[in-house]
Amino acid sequence: MNRSASPILAASAALLLAQAAHAQTEVKIFGTADGGVRHLSNVNAAGDSKTIMGTNGWNSSNKLDFAGREELGGGLEAHFLLENGFNLATGALDNTTGTFFQRQSFVGLKGAWGAIDLGRQYTISHDFILDYDPFRFNYTPLIPLTQASSGTRFSNDVKYTGDFGRFRLELENSFGEVAGSNSSGSARGIGLQYMGEDLIAGGSYNRRSVLVGTTYRNEDYYLVGAAWKHGSLGLSGGYMLDTIDMEGTAPNTATRNAFGGASWSFTEQLKLTGGFYRTTSSTDKARGKDMTIVGLDYSLSKRTKLYLEADRNKWKTKVVSTLNAAGVSNQTGVTMGINHRF
Repeated sequence: MNRSASPILAASAALLLAQAAHAQTEVKIFGTADGGVRHLSNVNAAGDSKTIMGTNGWNSSNKLDFAGREELGGGLEAHFLLENGFNLATGALDNTTGTFFQRQSFVGLKGAWGAIDLGRQYTISHDFILDYDPFRFNYTPLIPLTQASSGTRFSNDVKYTGDFGRFRLELENSFGEVAGSNSSGSARGIGLQYMGEDLIAGGSYNRRSVLVGTTYRNEDYYLVGAAWKHGSLGLSGGYMLDTIDMEGTAPNTATRNAFGGASWSFTEQLKLTGGFYRTTSSTDKARGKDMTIVGLDYSLSKRTKLYLEADRNKWKTKVVSTLNAAGVSNQTGVTMGINHRF
């Protein structure tokens, strides 16, 4: 062999090995930066209005993600996700506890049998509502589904996801980590979805133990929904029921959310979405709330868009309560901003 060719061959082999290692291991940094301005009427009993820049993103939450995956061979992969939320207007974290990866932090394995993840992660109900909500969980500070999705995220959670033909099964268990009790503070759930070409439909159920005062109570959560898309038209909606058993110490609580809407893509750049959301509560003094919202998205590129929305909220009773923080009969809001995914 020509001695002068040896260094070239060695360098080529090292390059090939490096490329193979790169193909097997991947780490990515990505996220969303969302900034907007919102004007809202009737923010207090005097009927005053206010204009604010916002907090953690209007159209979608501001977040910074670190994700990685490694191919282990035989179709098996390891992966992780660390997700931080932040306030674009101030640069602060999006939570009051100073938790850096408050949004998600989990590690897992994925293979032909499905995937299992351990850590802080979205609940099954969140996974499913993402498909059924006309706005696909955008405008979360405005639309009531975030508060109604049985926690949105569970800490200390083990979740299984498996695809079987056109069906998806999800199971999860969140450990309560309360001394002397395996059930206190815990949560368990199951969900099943049909994943068709044009139609997605399914439901989920979970029970979690929540602290009411100084006592843990059982909360039961049910969700059913569907989404259909054909060409430029999309239709979706669902129904949610959340109950807390007070075991005779007080009236049981029952919160219901019914929602639905449609979207139409005029072009690849321009999309119009409208939705209606009704919330009722058996124990809230306001009794119920109706929300109508219309949003327009204009994409400047695959990663950047401008958005404009208008919404109207109306309460059954004009009283300060959990549902009606301002204690008014109605509010009208308009929001506009820019959303960039990186």
